[in-house]
Amino acid sequence: MLTSTHWASPSPDIFRSLSPGIVHAWRVHLDLSSRQTSLYRTDLSEDERARAKRYRLPHHQNQFILTRGILRNLIGHYVGIPPGTIRFENNVQGKLSLIEPPHSSLQFNVSHTNGMALLAFTIEHAVGIDVEEVNRNVNDQDIATRYFSPREAAYLATLPPDKRTQEFLTYWTCKEAYLKMLGVGLSGGMAHCEIALDPDSLNANVLVTDRQSRNDACSLFRINAGESHVGALAVGCPSVEVLFWDWKN
Repeated sequence: MLTSTHWASPSPDIFRSLSPGIVHAWRVHLDLSSRQTSLYRTDLSEDERARAKRYRLPHHQNQFILTRGILRNLIGHYVGIPPGTIRFENNVQGKLSLIEPPHSSLQFNVSHTNGMALLAFTIEHAVGIDVEEVNRNVNDQDIATRYFSPREAAYLATLPPDKRTQEFLTYWTCKEAYLKMLGVGLSGGMAHCEIALDPDSLNANVLVTDRQSRNDACSLFRINAGESHVGALAVGCPSVEVLFWDWKN
């Protein structure tokens, strides 16, 4: 049972602690300097640099470059190859996986929003992670009515606006992390995975889904990402230990 999110400073040997029973979650504050952003850009592929240029605002370009560059650096530490030699492929829903190095048992997922990225790494087990900024304008009641289960939407409608937005994003991140773990993304249908939150811990459960047979093999956790962000982590394993690390450039 996960009862707290303690973000620790990593030591050089922590990459060896990743195992089938241990998950690593990394938090990245996307506020590095333009010089540091340029350093990470050198590790990106041509396709990734072209994608960065498609963002209209420099701020969004830098956040993509930082997230993808740090992802490459972390994978490089886990598998022992230079970050620039890593090659990715995307499934139809856009989930990244490794094609270089081949036959790696490393699984990973990444999410970023304004000011923060969360990255998760496992051995063998499918994983999904999501992070959202709390201080954002979102029509939570309308979205919940249209895309959440009737029970979730009815519960959120009973809350005052300030608490409702926070709780809405908690449900949203849990659902998105779970669907990303399955590899289907939002197209998998948010209404088909109803979330039950444990009031005494950060654990959550998927109650209703048309993929019922996979529920028992899943661990789902809320993440206290910071004062302005909320996150969630889903792992395709019924029992795992999660270690939380702060990325230090």
